[in-house]
Amino acid sequence: MTISRRDVLQLMFLAGGGAALAACGGGSSSSGSSAPGSSGGGQTPRDPVDGGEPTPQPPAPARELPLRPGPLSNIGPLVDSGVDGVLIPEGFSLRRVATAGRQPVSKLPLFLWHPLPDGGAVFSLADGGWVYVSNSESVPGGVGALRFGADGELLDAYPILSNTRVNCAGGATPWGTWLSCEEVEDGLVYQCDPLGSPRQARSHPALGRFKHEAAAVDMATSSVFMTEDQGDGRLYRFRSAGRVSAVNGAPGLDLDNGVLQVLEVEGFENGAYMEDLESARLIRRVKWVDVQSPDQPQSRVRSRIEDSTGQGAPGTRFKGGEGIWMQYWPEGEQDTVSGFEHPLRAVVFFACKGDNRVHALDVDNDLIEVVFDNEQLISAGEDRFDDVDNLVVSPMGDVVVAEDGDAMRLMVMVPNQPAKILLRVPGGGSELTGPAFTADGSRLYFSSQRGPAGLLGLPLGRTYELTVPAAFRAL
Repeated sequence: MTISRRDVLQLMFLAGGGAALAACGGGSSSSGSSAPGSSGGGQTPRDPVDGGEPTPQPPAPARELPLRPGPLSNIGPLVDSGVDGVLIPEGFSLRRVATAGRQPVSKLPLFLWHPLPDGGAVFSLADGGWVYVSNSESVPGGVGALRFGADGELLDAYPILSNTRVNCAGGATPWGTWLSCEEVEDGLVYQCDPLGSPRQARSHPALGRFKHEAAAVDMATSSVFMTEDQGDGRLYRFRSAGRVSAVNGAPGLDLDNGVLQVLEVEGFENGAYMEDLESARLIRRVKWVDVQSPDQPQSRVRSRIEDSTGQGAPGTRFKGGEGIWMQYWPEGEQDTVSGFEHPLRAVVFFACKGDNRVHALDVDNDLIEVVFDNEQLISAGEDRFDDVDNLVVSPMGDVVVAEDGDAMRLMVMVPNQPAKILLRVPGGGSELTGPAFTADGSRLYFSSQRGPAGLLGLPLGRTYELTVPAAFRAL
């Protein structure tokens, strides 16, 4: 019988912890092991009054976050979509919506879809339509937008940011703007209006200068979480000082005033790396440390600290931070995190390509765990994942991770179980980028960053729309 770590956790709750592990061959009840940050086990104490009945004890602290898979975890084998050789699940459909160097629609004859499309997001409109925005990881970089009608017809295409550098990924804000991130040593974050023009976009240096990859916003804690695409990179949090009117006029966070911080995992401070996967797969406590010299490129700041002190710079090291996205649970649907104060309200998922791990950060309890890695969570018959990259969480709670390299897959991460392959693009030598769902989950947009494009078939990129059947959108 195959027993997953999730099954083991459930048995621990039912059987009191150590005894359940022993029954599953996972340890001994006398081992004294416990979750990081918690006290060890022991016998249930007797009531001192009558000496007979056991005193009720609280449940053992959780060893994993109570994450649940979404409906895309039920997809079956892949079939040919009939479009560019892309393989998708049966019942799904695919269309190409833009090609780099070509005009997507006829309204702007001088606007061509940008080369090297990267991170993206979808924004709903009042008329029932939506806008898909997409970064350009080129020099000059920028952001292009595709506007769709309520029936899915492509109506317009236009730029919303221009003349920037290597715009890799970014993040959608709850107030309806796009944060576009520059992946250069002194990179900035630009806030753009999906319905606006490049003239409206503006940078926010308070979000830090580093090789920005992606960003995710949590209004409840006034926080912007950001990844850094560098081998010794950090996970950042910007704590805003208040609320202001954003570029689109909607009320949003003040992105010019606040505190920039880096995350430290307990036991892995000052540049340490969580090498041991078995340990990283279990819940660990985290804290946030203020960044030194936040107005300067952080890779240089780290080097200066290391040279002057002989010690590592603040922050746990994450190898090549990539995509990041928030998942929320409404009141009434928030699971208890056993042994910790807050129910599971918000989780930050982020991917690291240097070790092919996906992390889950419990925002309110300050807990982290690795929920995907190549050592154990690969579907039968599938190759190991190569450079996990952009990441998105669907409206139904599916965590979808893109892949660079030769295999070129989008995978559905099933927490602590083998992943499912959502689609595969042939050819290799590219990256799958910019996955983003419409608000109802019926469409998923993504790009093959270096797919053939233009009259000469240059490797400049293609952007696609995957239609998701209703059966795989049911909660």
